[in-house]
Amino acid sequence: MSNFGETLFGNSRFVKMALSPFVLLFAILMPFLVEKWSLIAIVIMAGMELACVSLLMGFWLSAKVSRWAFRVLTGLVFLAYSVYLIYEFFFSKSSFRLIGSRGEDSPRNALLGFIFIGLPCLWYTLFGRFTLRPSLQELDISKSDDKAGDDIE
Repeated sequence: MSNFGETLFGNSRFVKMALSPFVLLFAILMPFLVEKWSLIAIVIMAGMELACVSLLMGFWLSAKVSRWAFRVLTGLVFLAYSVYLIYEFFFSKSSFRLIGSRGEDSPRNALLGFIFIGLPCLWYTLFGRFTLRPSLQELDISKSDDKAGDDIE
C-alpha cells in the first residue's frame, strides 16, 4: 500500500518547505488566468482556492487545526471525483469502454479515478486515516485519553 497520504499529511518539514511556495503561487495567480468568468468557473475557482488554503493550513497550523484542514482537502477531492464520475456517465457523449487511453476523459477513467482516489479521500475525510485499521499512534493516543479521563473522576 502506498504511503502517499502519510507522507503528504505527516508534518514533514521537507514537504512543507517544498510545496508551500508553489501552492501559494498557484492560489495567487490562478484567478488571473481565467479568461471568461462564468458560474462554473467561479465554483471551480472557489474549490481550488479552498483546496490551496486547506493544504497550507494543514501544513502550517497546529495539529488539531491541520487534521481538520486536511479533511476538508480530501473532502474536496472526493467531491471533485464524484462530479467527474456523474458528468462522464450521464452528461458526456462518451461510451464506456474497457480499453482506452488513460489520458482522455472517459467514463472508465472517471470510474477508476473515483475508486482509487475519490473513495480513499472519502475514507480520510470521515475517519482521519487512509487505512482500514487505526495506526499504533492513534491507538496509543486513545489509550492515553482513556487514562487521562480516569484521573478526572
